[in-house]
Order: sequence, then C-alpha cells, then structure tokens
Amino acid sequence: MKQWISALLLSTFMMAAFGQNHFNVLVYHHVSESSPASTSVSPEQFREHLAFFKSNNYPVVSLKDALAAIESGDALPQNAIAITFDDAYRSIYLNAFPLLKEFNYPFTIFAATDPIDQNFNDMLSWDQLREMKKWGAVIANHTQDHAYLVRHRSLDATWKLQTRQNIEHAQQRLIDELGSDIPKWLAYPYGEFSQSLQDLLSDMGYVGFAQHSGGINKDSPRTALPRFAAAGIYANTKTLATKIESLPMPISESDLSDMLTDDSQPLFRASITNMDDMSRVLNCFVDGSWHEVKWTGTQSFELVSEQPLSPGRHRYNCTAKSKSMNAYYWYSKPWLIQ
Repeated sequence: MKQWISALLLSTFMMAAFGQNHFNVLVYHHVSESSPASTSVSPEQFREHLAFFKSNNYPVVSLKDALAAIESGDALPQNAIAITFDDAYRSIYLNAFPLLKEFNYPFTIFAATDPIDQNFNDMLSWDQLREMKKWGAVIANHTQDHAYLVRHRSLDATWKLQTRQNIEHAQQRLIDELGSDIPKWLAYPYGEFSQSLQDLLSDMGYVGFAQHSGGINKDSPRTALPRFAAAGIYANTKTLATKIESLPMPISESDLSDMLTDDSQPLFRASITNMDDMSRVLNCFVDGSWHEVKWTGTQSFELVSEQPLSPGRHRYNCTAKSKSMNAYYWYSKPWLIQ
C-alpha cells in the first residue's frame, strides 16, 4: 500500500512539474484582411500569433493526439494548445497554411461540404484540402450546409432524422474526397447546440466542438468541448496568453441547464467539484459586463443577467485565480435564447 501511495504521489508531482492533464483549443475562421473583422486575423497577425506561441514555449499539439492523451490519462506539455479553423475558407490555404508549414504546427479544419461541392469563391477546394491533409492537417465535419441546427421550436423525430442525415452526408463527402480516416468530430455551426443535439451526437459516436471559452480535461463533456476565440477583438496576444495558461474550472457538468432556452434572463447555477486550488473570488461577466455572483453553498454559486437578453447567442464567463499558479480557472456558459 505504501508503495502504491508513493507511486501516486510521484505521478502527481511529475504531472505538475513536467506536464498537465488538460489543454486549450483556439478557433480561427478567416486569415485575411478583406473578410469580416469579427472573425478574422490578418496574415500578419496570424504570423504574430505563431511566433508568439514559439517564443513563449506554448506547444502547439495535434488535436487528435491531445484528445487521445486526455482519454488515456497521459500528460500533455505545459500550456499545450491546438489550432482549429471553422468553415474551410480559402484564406486558410492561401495565407495560414504557408505559415503553419513554416512553423511546423499541426492544425484542424472543420469543413462544411456543400459550399466546397458548389465551388463557392471564398471556400477551399477539395484539391486544397487534400494537399493540406497530405501534409498532416486533420479535416473534420462542420455539417453539410452550415445550417442553424437547433433554432427550431420542435426538436422532434423529423428534426432528429434530418439532422442525422445532414451530419452523415457531410461525413461521407469528406470520406469520399479525403479518405476513410476522417475522425468522427463535429464543430457546431455558430457554436450552437442543445441537449437534444448532444444526445444525437453521442448516439452517433461523435465528439462535438462548440465556441464557448474554456479548457478541456477528462471531465469536459465530449459533445460540447470548448474552444477559445482567437480572432477579431480576441486576437490580442496578451489576452491570448491568459487563455492559453488558463485551467478548466472544475464544475459539475451534469447540473447545468441546456444552452437552448426561452428565458431572457437565464439562471446559471453551478457546483464546483474541487475548491482546493481555486480562489473563492469569482469574476463573472454577462456578454462582457461584470455581474455579481451569489454563493449558495461552500462550493456552489448562481449568476443571472440583471437585464433581459435579446434572442440569440450569449455567454456567461467566470474566472477565479489559482492558489498555486499564476493562472486563472475559467468557465463559460453559452446560451441560445429563442
């Protein structure tokens, strides 16, 4: 027994000293100066990001390898990040790919297949995707048509069948064009999901990626994995550093409300599973505006918007300082108000 305890303590020490049990994912869309500013970085900014990762020893890891490490319990490099792109815009090939090759950084593209099949001017071609995949990029599913998947009053059997067909069609197109090794991953269009959609993805055997902030560890829901935005107003390297060095806040996912709601002032009620290293001083924001938190127990709190929120997407973000590291625990609760 003493030997087992000693081995466990040594393993914990080694993880703290040389690795970590979580990682963070960055999401980009356009890498261009002529695309919407809210979802874009310029090629110069993107080079700045990659150089910043290298100079600060932020390891850029394969998303596939990082997920495998989380599942197996293997340690990941300290401050590990994965780079992803949504929508498969042509600027990824023209402006991002040459830089990613230069820095030898792995990356993932989530592609909606109809715009590629229909040869939209600003979208990647199958040949370009094949070239990037041959180099080492991972290409994954972003649905057939990038439709709003959950903006329906009735998520009934017809919706379920149509959504399944949408995802399966896109997956088959990716396999037909790029090979059989396409992972069963789905990035939700617009980052929108619901419990019904999560249940469907789980039934289909898919991992789901969203667009709310936070890190990924063994407790993260596999059908709603968070990713940090890295474009537009979020492209500043100082704020990126805070995100890259952040820790997943240990919140019980089973207690959380659905993203999809009819309530214009949705209540975020959360239970923290481990307070040992986390400060009780919570800084929480509703769409960027600071809001007071109400502690309802030694490890539980509530947050609600003081004003009614408009229909559409919103986020409650909460952070708390680590007691042992110069880093923040971070959690984001997304809402889609109907």
